Amino acid sequence: MIWQFFLVGVGGAIGACARFGSGMLTRYYFSDSWPLATLLVNVLGSLGIGVVFVLLERQLLHGDLRALLVVGFFGAYTTFSAVSLELFQMLERGELSQSLIYAGLTVSSCVMGAALGIIAARALT
Repeated sequence: MIWQFFLVGVGGAIGACARFGSGMLTRYYFSDSWPLATLLVNVLGSLGIGVVFVLLERQLLHGDLRALLVVGFFGAYTTFSAVSLELFQMLERGELSQSLIYAGLTVSSCVMGAALGIIAARALT
């Protein structure tokens, strides 16, 4: 159990640094007027978590790598990758209406949460 916490921490540190570096590189090479870095990180993270998921599912990777890569690295690189994986799994199970509700609820509530946080912080400062 402690080993898995360690793996999550190491993966998270690497994922956070990769996310930060991706943003720096994208801003250096492209305009900063559109959230291209976030889009690229979310797409690449979703692609990566999908590949790792299948490799773990087929036992081509050691089970401990789930903590390191799925929870740690991709969790810190982008939490959208986890949402993407969960939505795909729901669709695979034929849960179309539930997946649409989850997608809509996730995006709308997260935007609302960010907005409320901004409004509250601005009001308090």
